Amino acid sequence: MADPKVIDLDPLTIAELEQLAVRVGQEIARKRAAGRAWLLEHGSRVVENDAPKYQNPNNATQTWSGRGKQPHWVEQALAQGKTLDSLLTDDIRPVPHRSGRDGKGRRSG
Repeated sequence: MADPKVIDLDPLTIAELEQLAVRVGQEIARKRAAGRAWLLEHGSRVVENDAPKYQNPNNATQTWSGRGKQPHWVEQALAQGKTLDSLLTDDIRPVPHRSGRDGKGRRSG
């Protein structure tokens, strides 16, 4: 794996950096989904948590679980006439949890 510190971002324009941020967010989401699929395939329990439910369509790195105060980008999208449903992520399934707890704070097994 290449050392991320050697990537020179200085010559990139703001638009290019924003495009790169979207691509990085998409790649992170893809790898997280692959990890969830692997865990599910290998019998790991799945527990609800505050996984991202909404995603900024203009910047995939900006997400929101739907809990707490709405981020600025959500407020802006709603002010522009978008709905929360239009901001849903492609993957809003629960994220696997491997703590070994039964969901009630007790150890399982």
